[in-house]
This record gives sequence, structure tokens and C-alpha cells, in this order.
Amino acid sequence: MSPALDAKEAAPIWAPAVNTGAVILAAPPAILLEDSGPPVIETQAPGQSDAQGSHFVHTLVNGERLQILRLGGSGADEGAAAVIPLGPEGFDRLEAVARLLSSLHGRAIPADTRLTRQQRHRARRMLQAVDGRLSGASYREIAVTLFGTRDLADEPWKTSSRRFATMDLVRGGLAMIAGGYRRLLSHRRRR
Repeated sequence: MSPALDAKEAAPIWAPAVNTGAVILAAPPAILLEDSGPPVIETQAPGQSDAQGSHFVHTLVNGERLQILRLGGSGADEGAAAVIPLGPEGFDRLEAVARLLSSLHGRAIPADTRLTRQQRHRARRMLQAVDGRLSGASYREIAVTLFGTRDLADEPWKTSSRRFATMDLVRGGLAMIAGGYRRLLSHRRRR
């Protein structure tokens, strides 16, 4: 039995079809064998294997965690080539490969552009709001926690912009729980 990881240490491994920021590695074609020596990719945790190959998480030098799938039939000692599909998700995968390469070769790591800082902040607030609501807190209690009492004192609660913002955060958090969180893993937000 493997040791349990703290929730903050554990990094989920998503299906690569869902997480378009996962790097997919395969054995390099013979024409590239000279240039594709085995990359030194240390994993955060032992990973898991399935019919697709070996899934694991690599921590970049900036602390960011990057999911990697080494396709079945390719060994870590024979080098690696990244698989970039030519569909729209290829852009996300290309950015992930750039972050991995930059980390492996000591260069500045480009930002993960799938979520802006504001979007990450809003997602966090949505989860805090829905957590409060599911725990029995009123919208007003949630608003006090998220925005502070000073912001709520400026206008009547029934018509307060903070009331409507809190209700919207709870609605968004419920949508995330219902499966909408998967949209956070890709640039493809709207369908």
C-alpha cells in the first residue's frame, strides 16, 4: 500500500482528453534518435499505468505541476518526443511542452494561459461560496466571509450588488461541481 498524500500534495491525474495541458510523450521516430536523448523527468509521485501508458505528474522548477502521459510501448531510457495533435487542443499541448522544455533546460517558464489569475481567483471564490452554502450558511453570511462587513454596510442587502455577486458565485460553484470544472483544464470554454 502506498503512503497517503496530503490533499495539497496530491495532484490529480486527469484523462488527457480532458486535460489539454497534459504532455503526451512517445518513442521518437528513428530520424530523431540522435537529438532526443532521454530527458531527465522526475516525477512527483509514482503515477499510474493503464492501457494508454504511464501517467505521472512532474513538478517544474517554478513549482507548477505538469501532467505527463508516456504512451505504452515507449520506455524512459529511449528518449522521448512530444505528441502534438493538429486540432484546436494542440495549442494547449504546445504550451505545456514549452513549459516542460523550459523547465528541463533551465529557461524561464512561460505562464499557463488556460486560466488567468482572475479566473483562478473567481473559481476559488465559487468553491468557497458553494461550500458555505452546502454547509448551511446564508447568502449574507457567505458575503461577509468573501467580501467583509465593510462592503456590505454601504447598501441595503436586498438590492446589494454583493448579494447578487454571492448568489452568482454559488450558482457558478454548483455548476463546477456538476462537471463544469472540466472546462478549467482547456482553452475551449464555450461549446
